[in-house]
Amino acid sequence: MKNKIKCENCNSENDYFKMNCSNCGSLLRDKYPNIDLFSSIWLLIETPSKALKKIIYSDHKNYLLFLLVLLVSKLVLTSFFAQSVIIKPVEYQYYLSINFGIGFGIILAFILLFPLLQKIVLKNRGILTRYKDNLAVLVFSQIPTILFLLILLPIEFALFGKYWLFSNPSPFMMKETAAYAFSIMEILVFIWSLILLGIGNFIQSNSRVFAFFITILFLFILIGLLLFIPYLG
Repeated sequence: MKNKIKCENCNSENDYFKMNCSNCGSLLRDKYPNIDLFSSIWLLIETPSKALKKIIYSDHKNYLLFLLVLLVSKLVLTSFFAQSVIIKPVEYQYYLSINFGIGFGIILAFILLFPLLQKIVLKNRGILTRYKDNLAVLVFSQIPTILFLLILLPIEFALFGKYWLFSNPSPFMMKETAAYAFSIMEILVFIWSLILLGIGNFIQSNSRVFAFFITILFLFILIGLLLFIPYLG
């Protein structure tokens, strides 16, 4: 398994992310100084592979920190909801600041460490990647999930109030049809984000097997964290 770019000038093989040939210095690809957030969002919908390539190639991963904070915040809120509905209703709101901090710290650590794991695994298979590229692919692939937070979470709170997160009583008992509709939308959006992550992982590795494996590994670890973060309550 390898993911190389061949120089048209000297036929040398270069790592996928290189802009100039390491042998002769010839230009291997276009230069992308920055990420344009809004055009990237549209391109992720229209042509995901092209959008993710631009994100990988960009010299400056601008908006990454902003999106990372939104993503982790959304996952913490999802964890509140998932644990309340699937395991048992817990009064997380009595220690809301502490619990949010616990969830934020644990999920943030996972999001930051997972691209490092990916880098190590790929290096052992002969493929060099940059940590910042792996992290950018992970975070930007979750834009559908982030958009769900910004657009639909306020509607969920308008319909269910705090019970959408803390489930006591369950939102499925309050407004069953709406609760199932929003839950199905959340699942579909999450699947969409996973597909984008899989595409990004394939671009980085040039291996469908690796892309599938690393994406499924991310899914299972994340679900485990969301369900078993030890909140106070």
